[in-house]
Amino acid sequence: MSPRPGELYTKKYGQVLLRNPKVARFEVEALKLPPGSRIMEIGPGPGTLTAILLEKGYNVEAIEPDHRFYEELLGKFNQSVESGALRLAKGSFLDLRGNQFDGIIGNVPYHISSEILFHLGNFQFKRAILMLQREFCNRLVSPVGSKDYSRLSVNAQLRFRIKVIAKVSRNSFSPVPEVDSSVIEIMPRGEYLEVDIRKADLVLRKLFSNRRKKLSSSLSGLPEDLCNKRVNELSPEKLMEIACKEIMG
Repeated sequence: MSPRPGELYTKKYGQVLLRNPKVARFEVEALKLPPGSRIMEIGPGPGTLTAILLEKGYNVEAIEPDHRFYEELLGKFNQSVESGALRLAKGSFLDLRGNQFDGIIGNVPYHISSEILFHLGNFQFKRAILMLQREFCNRLVSPVGSKDYSRLSVNAQLRFRIKVIAKVSRNSFSPVPEVDSSVIEIMPRGEYLEVDIRKADLVLRKLFSNRRKKLSSSLSGLPEDLCNKRVNELSPEKLMEIACKEIMG
């Protein structure tokens, strides 16, 4: 007899399994893409989202690191695999090279949220729907001047337009985690090259490590109107401009 999804849970992959079908359907609906669209699913686990994606007529490519879930998925969706509607790979999304998809979706393990989010910058896509820890999501969308505005906020907002579209109770998962989650919509901005953002981050790291100090204490040669500013008073775009000038000398 095959194990039930709950019996496949392991801390190794940071798994908390969504057990609320209404939430799963909301996530898939939030992609807002027509049938036939090419979708990447990150870590399908027992296939809750996968089943709805296939029902919607999407062409799904899913990557699952846990060999037990991978084997379960092969059996559960055997017909879809044979027809080509589902391409299933064993491995980590973080190991995938950049590719092009219409949409990307996944309920992401909390401990690799940052890595997953920023790896999206290597891909071309119209819209991504991810479920992440609520506190992390709040930091991603924090506005200039707020207490949660950080280097993470700036890096995320330079790459993407991010919106929190749902709050999800911890009781929607099994086993029940210690925190609540949120579903976010992510759309690429496309205004900066990934390589340039990564270079700028070296300067952002320096500025945010001295976030309580004036910019002039961290950087020289700034315009007079910026010398007395602090990093959390400046927009991601302005910080990108400052960082690029600093890099270029």
